[in-house]
Amino acid sequence: MANSSSLIINQSNHLTGEILIPGDKSITHRAIMLGSLSNGRLDIKNSLLSEDCKRTINAFTMLGVDITINDKTISICGNGLNSLKPPSNIIDAGNSGTLARLISGILSVQKFDSSISGDYSLTQRPMKRIIDPLTAAGANISSNNNLMPISFTQSTRLKVINYTSQIPSAQIKSCLILASLFLEGKSTIKEAIKTRDHTERMLQFFDYPISIDDKTIFVEGNGIIAAKDIRIPSDISSAAFLIVGAIIKPDSNITLKSIGINPLRTGIIDVLIEMGADIKMINHANMGNEPIADIIVRSSILKPVNLSGDIISRLIDELPILFIACACCEGVSLIKDIEELRHKESDRISSMEEGLISLGIKVESTNNSIKISGGSFKGGIVNSKSDHRVAMSFLIAGLVSQKPITIIDTDNINTSFPSFVDILRNQNNEIYDL
Repeated sequence: MANSSSLIINQSNHLTGEILIPGDKSITHRAIMLGSLSNGRLDIKNSLLSEDCKRTINAFTMLGVDITINDKTISICGNGLNSLKPPSNIIDAGNSGTLARLISGILSVQKFDSSISGDYSLTQRPMKRIIDPLTAAGANISSNNNLMPISFTQSTRLKVINYTSQIPSAQIKSCLILASLFLEGKSTIKEAIKTRDHTERMLQFFDYPISIDDKTIFVEGNGIIAAKDIRIPSDISSAAFLIVGAIIKPDSNITLKSIGINPLRTGIIDVLIEMGADIKMINHANMGNEPIADIIVRSSILKPVNLSGDIISRLIDELPILFIACACCEGVSLIKDIEELRHKESDRISSMEEGLISLGIKVESTNNSIKISGGSFKGGIVNSKSDHRVAMSFLIAGLVSQKPITIIDTDNINTSFPSFVDILRNQNNEIYDL
């Protein structure tokens, strides 16, 4: 069922100072999952306690794992790979595609039966992309025509995974890696286009026997995940909204601390710099086998951009806010090879196109591309379609809009960035609940 809250951004101020970005959502999900399968007690520090990540905690609690939360630290007592217990009820993934797809890899190879479902949006998202390779490895899976809910029954036909993914998706890859942990022998997972590698990096951090050769991952089954404390970098996908906000709002100058700059996630930084953005990265370091840096952003004049190919997988989640940046350019931007956006929390091509047009921006799209002519936001009403990244993108548009922007259906901001609205309000922007 769609959420019904709405927000209006009425007056806006430039963005200044040091802004705290919460922990990375993708990495927090994975830390909870691998921590739950580890041998011993560990703390996950600077974790993101968003709705999506709370769903992952609840899921593994249902599977018998001892998990406690204290502020931003998640403490997990793991009992090894083969310690999970049958859940007493269907696991509810809420709005989280990451949870649904990654835990499916784990559940599909257990010695017990289980089921997983989610909210309306999640039950519309494609699951054939994980069901097919898991079934090929011998898993017994039933679904609603390749949609959720999905049920897993114990299989005696499991074998190692040998799979080449044609869809550039870290969720598919991670699903298969997680299944491989439980399979006897060495699994091989290949990608046509390299995608974010948080699962691989974290398994290496936890001393698990995994090796990577360019786009091929080799996973030994039945290894040991060492219990180590891990600190989560701040989320570059969340930071992207404030980065674009600071670029497009005159007189802005912000510093974002300890942001994860995994090279498979920094496409948004590379593209914005190509467009003329004043972005600097300093204080480079390493956190939990992930590169981090502080990011300094100053307001800038942007030029349009043409994008396609491999860069798209490196900024797939940041495309909605990039569309806002393109709308603030002088000239026409063309972004292609983005059909995957149609299978997110909403059809993000359609959601963003409708919203931009309603605010006075000229937009044309195909199934796989979008063309945005730069202009100015006139104000108006936008429906986020229950999509957190769409909602946050149009709140950032409100920073430079001539008149107020009302965004309908904003509750799902809590799935990834619960403090987002408060951050904008603390910068003296007038944002009201409707």
